[in-house]
Amino acid sequence: MLRRTIYALCLLALLWPGQAAAQMMNPGGQRPGGGLGSQPKKDKPAGPAEAAPEAEEEEEAELPALPPWPGQETKKLQLFQMKGYLRLRIDMFFNGNLGQGNIGSTYQAPFYRPISETPKSTNSCSDRAKANKNLDGSDRGLDPDSCPSEFLGGANMRLRLEPTINVSEDVRIHAQFDVFDNLVLGSTPNGQTAGGSNPAPHVPLTAFSDTQAAPITGMNSRKPAILVKRAWAEVGTPFGQLRFGRMPSKWGLGMLANDGSCWDCNYGDSADRIFFVTRLVGHIFGAGYDFASSGPTSLSVARGAPYTDGQAIDLEPMDDVSQWVFVVGKIDSEEVVKDTVERGDLLLNYGSYFVYREQDYGYPKNAGLGSSVETLASNMVERSAWAVIPDLWFKLMYKKFYFEAEAVIIYGQIDNISDENKLDQLDVFQWGWAMKTHYKFLRDALTIGLHMGMASGDQNELFWLNRRNNLTIQDPNLITKDGVSLDTRNSEFRFDYDYHVDLILFREIMGTVSNAFFWKPWIQYNLVDSFGAKLAMIHSVAHKPIAYPGNDPNLGVELNLDVFYKNIEEGFFAGIQYGVLFPLAGLDRPAEIPGIGTTHEADAEIAHTLQARFIVQF
Repeated sequence: MLRRTIYALCLLALLWPGQAAAQMMNPGGQRPGGGLGSQPKKDKPAGPAEAAPEAEEEEEAELPALPPWPGQETKKLQLFQMKGYLRLRIDMFFNGNLGQGNIGSTYQAPFYRPISETPKSTNSCSDRAKANKNLDGSDRGLDPDSCPSEFLGGANMRLRLEPTINVSEDVRIHAQFDVFDNLVLGSTPNGQTAGGSNPAPHVPLTAFSDTQAAPITGMNSRKPAILVKRAWAEVGTPFGQLRFGRMPSKWGLGMLANDGSCWDCNYGDSADRIFFVTRLVGHIFGAGYDFASSGPTSLSVARGAPYTDGQAIDLEPMDDVSQWVFVVGKIDSEEVVKDTVERGDLLLNYGSYFVYREQDYGYPKNAGLGSSVETLASNMVERSAWAVIPDLWFKLMYKKFYFEAEAVIIYGQIDNISDENKLDQLDVFQWGWAMKTHYKFLRDALTIGLHMGMASGDQNELFWLNRRNNLTIQDPNLITKDGVSLDTRNSEFRFDYDYHVDLILFREIMGTVSNAFFWKPWIQYNLVDSFGAKLAMIHSVAHKPIAYPGNDPNLGVELNLDVFYKNIEEGFFAGIQYGVLFPLAGLDRPAEIPGIGTTHEADAEIAHTLQARFIVQF
């Protein structure tokens, strides 16, 4: 009997650690079937029955709290997140105006010119070379044959802040702030004012400036130091996502709608929008309304007794520009795209972006911001304008191959385009397309690609009157200019200003791709993952040659070289770019231009640019 008792105690000592382990794997005492706690009792040898001991109620001992194991804690929601970048750009341009100056106030030079080289200047390079003496009598060292001087250069910076407030996992608020937006370095020295008293009386001349002052609108800058550009919310619901506020607008390649998110972008499209999007059968479906233009408000008209601060009121519904937006397509997130390509699977995305816009009434330019209510009321013009804009997009990626394309049409009508003649009508039919493709070789070190695109043109739209940089802006909707009768169709499509093709012709001289076709073969080689170079050639051809001064289809050939360094882990990027434009006959200035008259004939000259950039992303 004693021996059996000793065996039973030894067996219990062996079994106890296993039972404790089973309880730790299943807190709460519930043991899975087949576990140690559910093992059947072993049969005992036959023998006389033993008296059963009195049953004693035992309470199960409380197990100590388990220590945390890896991965036990769920990811906590971060209330506030911040991303953005700081960029510094150094730009130098030589002969950006192609060696062509102004002709009176009608024809402006194709690019900015040094102030000293503008008409009526008494300090031009030619004048200084002729004098060839400084005020103190020393030699200027100027060669008259090198005039005129056509060099422009400088540096600018921007700090972009994009905060996100995560109210919950399904509700968040986004915003975008630009600090020192494209601020030219050295442009706000103390003592520099836009008029009025000098805020730094101890600096009588900018030659004695000893610091940079903060940009103040109306005093030393046309822009404030901080620009609040966007603020919008995203709310997740069981049926989809609701977005509302002033938000970025982007579609496809960015040819029509571009949010300006690239490091070298200057503008960025924003929409005051209410939008709902949902996902069904692998596709997204979205619809929204844009407040494209509200017209005068109680805070924008000239001050009067009925119009005070506080909640602003739209003073006239009939002058609103209303816009409806619809989106449908198969659009994968960046994470899905990256994962699909890395697996070597075929990625196919596509979609349609459709816009309908209309406006009943409007105002002429002389009745704009700050006008009185009486002036606005007496100048209302019935426009009866509408437009439909379908935009198709397609992207295919397979292993080392990439192809993406976008095409858009703008079709509409404006019943009244002339404030003098209510019967004038303008038909709008514009179109454009763009395509990008490339293939990678040598373990992704070598990439060969092709970039092509085209924007429709209008033979009656003189491109130098519609440039971004023009000094005398003409209204492209007018059907008469300087007494010259034009047709009643506007066919000039313009790519978004943040859609970049080259460094000189489209980006700086024309502002964007318009009335032109371009093709751009390029090659890129990365010596290592972080360092490489890219060489591109851009050949540009006019769609409607008569709209260009030379009345010739060939516009120019441009070469762009980009040498870059990137450290993705540290968020630092740097590079230097060089561009040279060889203008062709389409950019030459003839002896006579229709609608302008006799000019000074001048062949377009070669232009150069050298640019450096430094970016820190976070």
